[in-house]
Amino acid sequence: MSASKEKSQVLEMVGLYQKDPEAFEKMRADIIHQMLEDLPEEYRTRAYGMQFQLDMRLRRYRDPIARMNLMIGIFWEQFEKFNRVLNDPQRFLAEQAAEQHGPAKVLTLKDHDTIH
Repeated sequence: MSASKEKSQVLEMVGLYQKDPEAFEKMRADIIHQMLEDLPEEYRTRAYGMQFQLDMRLRRYRDPIARMNLMIGIFWEQFEKFNRVLNDPQRFLAEQAAEQHGPAKVLTLKDHDTIH
């Protein structure tokens, strides 16, 4: 997509958001869906999962500025993780493995015969 076409689409979306926020949300969802569908099949499921997680984090915020600030925060979290991978991939992978397979904590159950 050319830069002028992208700028035109952004301006169209800004105008749509101002006139009809519900139509804007539908257009946004349609664009995201199309981009995910255009991915190679082996990446598509993971991409949908990531989009779902992002949508769940964003849905708590209705204010556009609050949503933007959250997205900026998420961007920097991911950038920091990317930077760690680039600088020391072995250490990053070891840390990830330790986080995922940490020791389990066994909880004892109180007398389960007690009726509440």
